[in-house]
Amino acid sequence: MNLSDVQYPHDTKQAVRALLIQEARREPKHVPWWRKPAVMTFAGLALAGSTAAGVYVALAPVEDKRDIRCYYQADLTTTYPVENSPGETKPPYITTGIFEVGFDAKNNTNPDDSNAGMMQINDPINQCSRVWDSGVMIIEGINDHLVADDFVSPPPGVPAERTLTEPARDQNGNLLYPDPSIRTFGNYIPFLTECVVDNAVAVIPGPAEVCAQLGIPTLEK
Repeated sequence: MNLSDVQYPHDTKQAVRALLIQEARREPKHVPWWRKPAVMTFAGLALAGSTAAGVYVALAPVEDKRDIRCYYQADLTTTYPVENSPGETKPPYITTGIFEVGFDAKNNTNPDDSNAGMMQINDPINQCSRVWDSGVMIIEGINDHLVADDFVSPPPGVPAERTLTEPARDQNGNLLYPDPSIRTFGNYIPFLTECVVDNAVAVIPGPAEVCAQLGIPTLEK
């Protein structure tokens, strides 16, 4: 990404340019090996923000996108109670994927692969949007604050019983399902951002800056 590709307020663009030049001219400091962080390989760095200091956001690729994590909220560690199961908890996310049609689990040639028989997900935002649409992502008293105040909850009943006024789409305007005639549940879907956690795609509710705010890389496209 070139500096000219990043949108800044007019009065800060020159300040950012000067800061980058200043950092480039600064001699590197020698850091003892025992103080160096663990090795992290990212595809690149993108500059974001609207101040002279800016915010550096790490980008990281994920090769295996068969198993996608859909997080309940911008929290990577908190576990949540399981409804009607006192003492049980569930992780900070739900995993989702798409199984290959006709996959024979009994004759799986790679039994050590926990994701065998699952397809690569090309659009994690769309995939997790389906999970949010189903209604299983909202936990009352924990993340229901994510639902917009003016959102009208869908009426009871299965989607097939409702009238489809228009095809359901995700935040990027893509159909929620390939078949536009499929009736969805109509539950709230917050704005979602693709991050990387444990070398897996993590789709987290929040703006584009949420990955950096959590100290994790943004998914490289």
